Amino acid sequence: MIRNSIGLAAGVALLSLAATTPGLATVANQGRPGGAARPAARAATAGSAPVAWVVNQSVRTAKKGSVTPIDTATNRVIKKIPVSRNAIAVALTPSGKTAYVALNALRPGGRGLVVPVSTSTYRVGKPIKIPNILPLNMLITRDGKTLYVGDWDSGTVTPIHTATNTAGRPIKTGPPPFAVAMAITPNGRTLYVVNSEPGTVTPISTATSTAGKNIKVGVTPGAIVITPDGKTAYVLNLARGAPGKGTVTPINTATNTTGKPIKAGTFPDASNLLVITPDGKTIYAVGNTAVTPINTATNTPRRAIRVAPRHGFDVVSAITPDGGTVYVGGPFGGTSRNGFIVPVSTATGAVGKAIITHGFPSAMAFTPGGKTLYVLCTGEPELGVPQDVVPVSTATNTAGKAINTGMQPAAIAISGSRSSPFEQAVQDGRVAARHVH
Repeated sequence: MIRNSIGLAAGVALLSLAATTPGLATVANQGRPGGAARPAARAATAGSAPVAWVVNQSVRTAKKGSVTPIDTATNRVIKKIPVSRNAIAVALTPSGKTAYVALNALRPGGRGLVVPVSTSTYRVGKPIKIPNILPLNMLITRDGKTLYVGDWDSGTVTPIHTATNTAGRPIKTGPPPFAVAMAITPNGRTLYVVNSEPGTVTPISTATSTAGKNIKVGVTPGAIVITPDGKTAYVLNLARGAPGKGTVTPINTATNTTGKPIKAGTFPDASNLLVITPDGKTIYAVGNTAVTPINTATNTPRRAIRVAPRHGFDVVSAITPDGGTVYVGGPFGGTSRNGFIVPVSTATGAVGKAIITHGFPSAMAFTPGGKTLYVLCTGEPELGVPQDVVPVSTATNTAGKAINTGMQPAAIAISGSRSSPFEQAVQDGRVAARHVH
């Protein structure tokens, strides 16, 4: 089972680092779901600054989950928008008019929901029923017409027509656990879905919503990226249970056949550890403590770069929109309550000074220009470990004041950005689709 090293599945903690008890955000419209924004909230969104949409989980309490927009110009919470249950994923339409929030099923055998939220009025629309129990991955097509929802439990992908907000027939991809990652070709014609335990990738025609023959890759695949020219998909195989045997499998998208696996080292049990430069020349496979650059022209690995500080281990990665820096984050081991973010230059391979965070990094996303990296940190408030969103200046590589969004932050998407795994970067293949569970 692929899991984030810090996360939750259907409200059950997978590892002890999972955050539990939520705090409360201070916002202009707290407690007024679906209501009109107060003037302060309107002012926060009136400008051209992108908005970061963060979904938050309530884990061990009866409180509802929420989605929280953050004004990236001021790093202030605009509004806390309650939803009916645990929110576990978010995706924004290319127009930026709607944020779709995935909610997990309340009980085994139940059905998940996807709720549309207006980004201008913050009103929550009618929930869309889906057969998915754990809808942990969402991806919107470049034209914004279809939202694909992958279920980690049922072995299906459900298309949702955004014009009517109605769900289409589920597309079967394989036995669970499945849909740990998704990516779509730049021309929008084929959706690739990574199935974890079967060790396969399912190509789906977006024109007909039909699945092709499953492609066998490696052991425990956990991430996928596609080159900008759309010719090759790369799948990271974590090789769970076989330390040092991790590989990256190239797939020819014209024939859906695999090339020779590329050796890449040892990986943690996570699914957000593969990124690609915007020019498609290099992919970076992020292992337990090191990053391995791979030349896509020859499909050969270069020397691994040690990244994690002593006693730390990597669980999350992202690449700046200009491709100049890969950021890698994770927690320190033992009893430490801190985590780290480390910048790595793609030009020289030089590793910068670690940026220390309070709490454990679990997801990251850049603003459109790449000036700010937003890091979701999970924690344990009762033990003094905060669960916040931390803005990091990429110019100075310094962390700003933490932003409390209300509960455990689980996923993030930023308007106008193409660097968040939950949004349009997935379509370009620049960042592997990922999830928190």
